[in-house]
Amino acid sequence: MTLPDPVRRIGDAVPTLVRSRRRPDRAAPPLPPARATGFTRGFAAMRHPNYRRYWFGQIGSLIGAWMQSVALPWLVLQLGGSPMQLGLVMAFMFGPSLFLAPLGGVLADRLDKRRALIALNGAAMLQAAALFALAVTGVVEIWHIYLLALVAGFINAAEMPVRQAFVAELVPRDGLTNAIALSSTSFNLSRVIGPAVAGVTIAAFGVSVNFGVNALSYVSVIVGLLLIDGSALHRAARPKHFPSVRSSLGEGIRYARATPTILWPLVLLGGLAVLAMNFQTLLPLFTRDALGLDSGGYGALFATMGAGSLLGSLTLAFATTQRPLMGYLIGGGAAFLALAFSLGFVRSPLLAFPLVAGIGYASMLMVNTVNVTIQNSVPDVLRGRVMSLYVTVFAGSAPLGGLVAGFLAETWGAPTAFSIGAALAFGVLGLVAWQLRGVTVPRIGAPPVLERTPTVRGDAPVGDSRAA
Repeated sequence: MTLPDPVRRIGDAVPTLVRSRRRPDRAAPPLPPARATGFTRGFAAMRHPNYRRYWFGQIGSLIGAWMQSVALPWLVLQLGGSPMQLGLVMAFMFGPSLFLAPLGGVLADRLDKRRALIALNGAAMLQAAALFALAVTGVVEIWHIYLLALVAGFINAAEMPVRQAFVAELVPRDGLTNAIALSSTSFNLSRVIGPAVAGVTIAAFGVSVNFGVNALSYVSVIVGLLLIDGSALHRAARPKHFPSVRSSLGEGIRYARATPTILWPLVLLGGLAVLAMNFQTLLPLFTRDALGLDSGGYGALFATMGAGSLLGSLTLAFATTQRPLMGYLIGGGAAFLALAFSLGFVRSPLLAFPLVAGIGYASMLMVNTVNVTIQNSVPDVLRGRVMSLYVTVFAGSAPLGGLVAGFLAETWGAPTAFSIGAALAFGVLGLVAWQLRGVTVPRIGAPPVLERTPTVRGDAPVGDSRAA
């Protein structure tokens, strides 16, 4: 049961736009940018057959995953679970990523990513089937959910870094910005469909049906991966000998720490994820207690957030001109936090639905921009390891965020938890905006720059990109 998260479906990779060098024997001229214009510009990555197969395979699985993500918290509440227990489920789901995702990044830079994803999605299918069996027979207990959430957490820790790096192999470098935006679009399109369907199925058949649909939906992504033409993948040259796992981990960490356009977006993502993006914990409580809605209203509210997120993804997909990312990064974060703060004072569904749509739009625009900015700043040979840090920060922050949100909700209620979290997160946003002053943030559509291969000793990357 690899539940969707903004990490999982955001997609991957755009050209490296920090200044960098590449060894002469590996240098290659940059690919020319795509000439698509108008409406077709937003779907340029679909020109590549491998990406199309992957995209359609993913969206089928994502719908099932979102159905389960809506049903699981509702099941916990049906079993008499408290807000803190809701937070614990999220902690078990994403906790392993906090410690193991960096190892997944090392594997992503060494293994055949397509085969690894097939195996990992097969394991996730078995986990979702086990949850369905327990729920449909009526024997499920809270500790079962904890255990299966932990199993899913271990699968996520390995799968997410591999997938983040794999999308970069599906398109040439000039198509990566669009590919990441379209991957996020599939994530958010399913985020509209899945919760809406889940709300109906919970009311009509109970929560267990959603778990069964999710188990079956993994067939879609596995078939899509099997249909991908391995000979047409855009793979980076792999060295004959790999350094030790410890050296590999250190290399990725040193690169990220020395590159402002990686380090500070990660700080922003982690801070906001812990303090203000705990919707899977707070939204079911807010829907039931503050708005007085049932499971159908909960599904509709989740779908509304997904609709806003879909528009945020499409905004980035069509923004392929020479446009700076700083506005999306800081402005999107500020708009998201302002709306989340306001949600804490709302008790009317008529006001909650447009606010939630705006939250979805602004948060996805900000999260996608964080992903794009980091992808712009990393060479292919380090992509798996650096993107594993992205996964570690975002998915690994979910346990902390779930516990924080559960504590705040249990003490002051879910609405107040939204406002307190957003107010604290404004401090993180201000720190990041201050640290990025004078830093040249990549621009959408800028031509790719030849990259260098960092040494195993981890010499600091050129391209600090801080303006003189």
